[in-house]
Amino acid sequence: MDDRIDIDLSMAQASAERVRAALIKLRATHDLGRYEYTRRIRIAPTGPAYSHPVLTLNTSLWAEPAILCTYLHEQMHWYATWYSHTNPSGWREIWRSIRAALPSMPIGFPQGAENEHSSYLHVVVNYLEVAAAADLLGPAAARELAAKNFIYRGIYAIVLREWEFLTALYRRQGLIPIRPASDLSEQDLQLAALMEEAPTA
Repeated sequence: MDDRIDIDLSMAQASAERVRAALIKLRATHDLGRYEYTRRIRIAPTGPAYSHPVLTLNTSLWAEPAILCTYLHEQMHWYATWYSHTNPSGWREIWRSIRAALPSMPIGFPQGAENEHSSYLHVVVNYLEVAAAADLLGPAAARELAAKNFIYRGIYAIVLREWEFLTALYRRQGLIPIRPASDLSEQDLQLAALMEEAPTA
């Protein structure tokens, strides 16, 4: 009797290599460097995508534009983290203004994030993602991708609906225009590697 149990990771490996190839191609066809606040990337086929401590992508997406937006999304977490540490007063004002304008937020998959804090944070991050995607793919394509995104669908809807308000707020506080990664010092990038600074009252 054969009690041997084999584990075959070839499909997972192939999926990870597909995402890596897509990212390499995207780097060749778009100026991603301006939005790459970290160049250390991890691909975990069966796990979630997340930003810190190592930017991690999964293999759930097949289309290159969707992979690009997910990658930009996680990079924008790094950018927002840098901003929160270098401009705490602006960060507090952004949170105060968003909370005042949007007193309730969707929470829980797929409409929102896992808690209220994360949902409000994604009003910032999702906006930055769409802005970066608009720079690379054009505004119409970026908005269409955001509107069709299944994860954070309620937050993307808010961001698109409140685009003018958020643009004015973020511009006033110096969050945008998005600072290119090449403009940030090594010390700045070390701050981006931390978790975002929690806003204080």
